[in-house]
Amino acid sequence: MPVPLTKHEQTIEISDEPVEVVDTWSPLLIADETVDDSDKSFTVPGSYMYQVLWIWVELTTTATVGNRQMTIELQDDAADVIGRWKAGVVQAASLTRNYCFAPSNADLTAFRDTTFLMTPFPPTILLPAAYVVRVYDSAAVAAAADDMVVQMMVARRAV
Repeated sequence: MPVPLTKHEQTIEISDEPVEVVDTWSPLLIADETVDDSDKSFTVPGSYMYQVLWIWVELTTTATVGNRQMTIELQDDAADVIGRWKAGVVQAASLTRNYCFAPSNADLTAFRDTTFLMTPFPPTILLPAAYVVRVYDSAAVAAAADDMVVQMMVARRAV
């Protein structure tokens, strides 16, 4: 038998009947492998919410002189920046490097085995519809010429 509880003019009934809870999250790999572009954005589609699990970036730089700074940026639905994480070291010209951004990663400040770098970000990045994940070279050395492949694993659910 339900027991009514009253607090601040709200009534809550507690029951011993089972209550079905549906909160289905599904994994989704989102990739952009277009070359000649080191500035990519991924927008959460309408009626969905994303939790960002990890982001893998492969950056091949041209001979254009300059240090690239790999950056992950979150934007709200008004394009306001709400979070930003930069790799712990820059990448020079004429190199190929791999970056892994994920929760609980070590925050490396040197490339491991000469090509691999890990950078942490918070474990509970939840993004509603119209929010954006931007992956880019924030130094913008050769944005239209460097080749960047991005793969991002998210958990998504309909809202």
